[in-house]
Amino acid sequence: MAAKIKLQRKGTKGRPFYRVVVQDESEARDGKTIAILGQYHPLAKPTLFEVDKEKTLTWISKGAKPTEKVRILLGKAGILPPVDLALLHKRKPKAEQPAAGAAPAEVKKEAAKTEEAKTAAPESAA
Repeated sequence: MAAKIKLQRKGTKGRPFYRVVVQDESEARDGKTIAILGQYHPLAKPTLFEVDKEKTLTWISKGAKPTEKVRILLGKAGILPPVDLALLHKRKPKAEQPAAGAAPAEVKKEAAKTEEAKTAAPESAA
């Protein structure tokens, strides 16, 4: 069993807050928790991030790995060394991502059709 330190969403629609919890890595986001370490309120002004430093360091020493977002928050709180945000990977914009339901072969066929249409258009105009 590999443990992860995750954010578990609570609250209502449009008003989220999160618990910082330890879960088995295969467990769903809102699944069974092993331990509750603290809380995170992103909508509060200023943003509230409270965790039990001793419990967190104990779980990390036992081998629990924080998720990317939790790692950033722990760095900002001073519990772990700060993370250089410039080195983190960037997400691609939705326009560049292929359709979620389309199979890779279908995506290639669609790309080939658009390429054919682009090359055929100048020939017919000439």
